[in-house]
Order: sequence, then structure tokens, then C-alpha cells
Amino acid sequence: MKKDRISRAAAALAPAALILVLQGAGVFSGTDMRLKDYRYQKGGLIDPDIYVIGIDEETMIKYGAWQNFSRSGTARLLEQLNGDPDLAPSVIGLDVGFFGETNPEADQALAEAAALQDNVVTTSYATFGKAIEDDGGGFSVKEQVVTYEQPYDALKENVSWGFSNVPLDSDGIVRHSMGRILVGEDIRYSFAAELYRKYVGDLPSQVSRRESMSYIPFTGKPYDYYGSETAGLSFAAVADGEIPAELFAGAIVLVGPYSTGMMDSYYTAIDHAVPMYGVEVHANILQAMLEDNRKTELPKAAGLAITAVLLLVMAGVSITGKMKTRVFAAAVLAAGYWIGAGAAYENGYVLPLLYPLAAIVVSLVFYVAESYVRERMAKKHLQQIFGKYVSGQVVSNILKEGEAALKLGGQKKDIAVLFVDIRGFTPLSESLPPEKVVEILNQYLELTTSAVFGNEGTVDKFIGDATMAIYNAPMNLDDYVYRAVKTGLDMVEGAKKLEKKLEQITDKKVGFGIGVNCGDAVIGNIGTSRRMDYTAIGNTVNTAARLESQAKAGEVLVSEEVYQRVKDRFIFEYLGERKLKGIAEEAKIYRAKGIK
Repeated sequence: MKKDRISRAAAALAPAALILVLQGAGVFSGTDMRLKDYRYQKGGLIDPDIYVIGIDEETMIKYGAWQNFSRSGTARLLEQLNGDPDLAPSVIGLDVGFFGETNPEADQALAEAAALQDNVVTTSYATFGKAIEDDGGGFSVKEQVVTYEQPYDALKENVSWGFSNVPLDSDGIVRHSMGRILVGEDIRYSFAAELYRKYVGDLPSQVSRRESMSYIPFTGKPYDYYGSETAGLSFAAVADGEIPAELFAGAIVLVGPYSTGMMDSYYTAIDHAVPMYGVEVHANILQAMLEDNRKTELPKAAGLAITAVLLLVMAGVSITGKMKTRVFAAAVLAAGYWIGAGAAYENGYVLPLLYPLAAIVVSLVFYVAESYVRERMAKKHLQQIFGKYVSGQVVSNILKEGEAALKLGGQKKDIAVLFVDIRGFTPLSESLPPEKVVEILNQYLELTTSAVFGNEGTVDKFIGDATMAIYNAPMNLDDYVYRAVKTGLDMVEGAKKLEKKLEQITDKKVGFGIGVNCGDAVIGNIGTSRRMDYTAIGNTVNTAARLESQAKAGEVLVSEEVYQRVKDRFIFEYLGERKLKGIAEEAKIYRAKGIK
């Protein structure tokens, strides 16, 4: 049984192990990312010291196309915000690329406005491409920065800047940020990192220590930092003084496109349905830096290890547990992992979700399917063994209990045994054509079988014109000795009807001789590897056969043991002691005549 469970557990691991292969290859990684978005990205309270001023539709209506006033208009905004040093923001971040000279007057105006206070950060932009490098051992192709655009010279003298690039995942969703990149031999920092440095005085630790991309824990949803979708902090309203500058005193102000026509909006991990403008993406990244809210994604090897451990746990349950235990364990394991992953995220770790949960579910589904197939095969096997020998009701009971309950390998059990033989059948067979003999024999065997089944016994075998039946095996049967004796009487009564039919064909007389005994016998599958039958053996069986040989046509002979067990329920006639073949002592014999 233990080996069987181990083999079943190993079989259940096979399809679930496929999850490890898929995880290693990154198949369905997009689904895993979306599941993580659903689990982890819950939002929160936005920093009240971060404001977003949007270059929105109102601004376009008031000032015209952005390219016509971008530098002069931004100069006006900076003058409005930085006009009074005591009320100036701590940092002003311009999420706009001011690359190259345009109109000299506008360029100069913006540079001078940026010089009013040392609090302005603007953007640079990197273009990535593949380049061939000689690494000393040969040539390799690597992705690197091929162009890097920076603010024009006059502006660079008065501002800090950081790259505004935010990568998109394979499904087009923003989930990660880059803190630093290499431009040639120089390290360049992101727009959010430079805002942090300007505000705090140093780089955020997660940027200074790591070069890889980091997972963004979004706090604000689309329009949260701006105010609302329809009424926020408009660039035009602030630049014209309609919104007082003192509102932003000591705060962090981000300025960026807030109009669909400016093509700067993205779907993010916190909302796949409503796009978020780029300036608010930077606001989210900056808030995470200010709160030191780091989220570390596990290395691929660690994720594979988690999935493997869960598979092994499920395999262990397969070995030791039943179906209900398996389902319960899978539910607890999945729920526990789901909750645990959320707790890990709160403590800074991003755990994979799809693959570990899929491993649990696939393992469970396969186990259920395998158990169903195995059960169907077992039932089919039992039907093949017992379908011809027991009644439909007994077969149903066997199938409910299963093969394990039958102990088909062999057991010692108290049973009742009935043998019945057709008296006078040999002379009859000699007087009729073979096909008529077979027809009559089948009618008599049909009668014996029906009588056995009617009393929930088991037809063990047919021996020529004789039938052997057992009671209380393979399934436990109440009142089995009574049922065996009643079967004999039912056969005698049924034979009377067959005799009338036989009189129309021949003058030969036939009838049943029946013997019934009870006691211990060995029952089970007995035979060889090539041929094996379910039967009973032992003295109890031999005695029943000897009683049948003593019975005349129409007689049901029973042993002393049978008589003692059911003497109050049947009418018996004592026939004395007789010598039975193969049995040393003489046996007391009784003839059953009817039911009391």
C-alpha cells in the first residue's frame, strides 16, 4: 500500500513538475505579473507634500500648442513659484525634455527663471540599442545607451537633471523603474532619484546600491496626485497666479503633460484600465524612495525553489493522506501562500504567484483525475470478477466498499456453502439432442442462479450440471446461514415448474439434490498467475459437497451446525448419522422441509 501511494505521488508530480519547466522558461510570465498586480498593488495615501501640475487641456486652450509656449510658459511658471524665496517649493521637477536650442529669447527666459532658486530638476532621455563589444575573449552583443539627450547648455548651468525613461514590461504595463544607467563610463540617475537628491541631499539607498530595475509599489492611482480627472492643478492656472504660489511652499512640485494629445500616458500595475500620465508615474516612484519602500523581486532560482517545495509538500500529502485530506491540504496551502505572499510584500519581497499556486492546483487536479481513473479501473476489475457471480445489488455494494474491503488475497471467514446438482440429468442428456440438452441445462442453471441472487448469495462456480454458491463472501452478509437454506428450498420449489415443462418433451424425471453447510473457510483469489478464480476452500466446503451427494431429487440436506443455527426458523427432519466420503466421523444430517 505504501509503495502504491508513493507511485501515485510520483505520478502526480509529473504534470506539476511541468510548472517548474514553464516557470524557468518564463512561459506565462505575463499572467504571473498580472496576478501579482492584483495581489500586491493596493494603493495607499499619497504624500501630501507632492503636487502635480498638469499641462492639461485647459492650458492648451489658453496658450495654444505646447511647442509655441513650452519654454516661455515654463519660465513664467517658475517665476510664479520661485518669485518669493520664502514661499518657494523645495523642489520643482519638470517632466519635460528641453533638448537643444530653439527661440533664443525663450531659451534665455527659461534659463534665467531656473536660476532664481536652486531647486529645479528637469529630464534627460536615453535611447537604448544593441552594440558589439570586445570583451577580451571575443565579441558579444549587449544592450547599451546609444544616445543620451540632455538639457541645452544654458539651462544645464542652473538645473539638475535625470533620465525620464520608464521601461514597459512585455505586456505593455509599467511595473518597474530604472534607478541608474551607464552612459559610456558615466553613471546617470533617474529623474525621481535626482528629485530625491535635491530634496534630501543624497541619493536614495536603493539607487546608490543597485543597478538593476526595481519593482514600483504604486501608492497613487491615475489622477490621485493631480487632484481629479476633471479638476486638478492646471499649468495655466498656476502660471497666471489663479492658484496662489504659497500653496506649494516647501513642497515637491512635479510639472508634466496631462493631455492625451501629448502622448505621455501608460497603463500601470495599479490600474490596467485607466492610463496614468508619466508625471504621476514619477511621483509614485519618488514617494516610494522617500518612504524607503523597497520591493525586492526574488531571483529566478528562489522562485523555482518555492514552487518545488510546494510540489514536495503536495506529494507528501499524496503519500499519507486521503482525498479529503488532499483537498483540504491544497486549499490550506494555496490560501496560506496567498496570505504569506501578501505579508512578504509588505516586508519588501515580491514573491511569484502563478507558478506556486498552479503547482498546487495542477497537483490536486491530477491527483483527483488519477484517483477517478484508478477507481473506474478498479470498479471495472471488480465487475469482471464478480459480475457473473453475484446479484446486481451485491455488485453495487462491492463497488461502494472497494477492492480493499474484499481482501481478495485470501482470508479465513465464517461462511455458508451450498451445492446443488441436477439428479437424473445424465439419463436425460442421453435421450435428447445435444442442443435440447444445453437448452434444458441452461434453464436449470438459470433457476439456481436466480435463487442464489435472490438471497444475496454468490455463485462461486458451475461444475457441469452442478452449482456452488457461498454466503457472507465476498461481502459481509447478515443472516447468511438462513439465506443459504432458503435458497435450497427456493430451488426445490422452482424445479417443480420446470418439471411440468420437461414432461412435454420427455418422460425422464429430474430434480435438485442440495447440500448446505456453514463454518470457517479460506476465501480469496486462488489459482495461478495465468488462471485465478475467487472461491472458498476447506472442510466446510467439502462437507457441503458431500451432503449434496447424499441428497435425493427434491431434498435439501444440512449439517448439524446449520441445524443448530436456524432450527427455530425452518422445519427439519432428522435423518440420523451418515458416513460422508472423506470425513472420518459420521455426521448428523437433517432435511429442510420448509419455513416455519
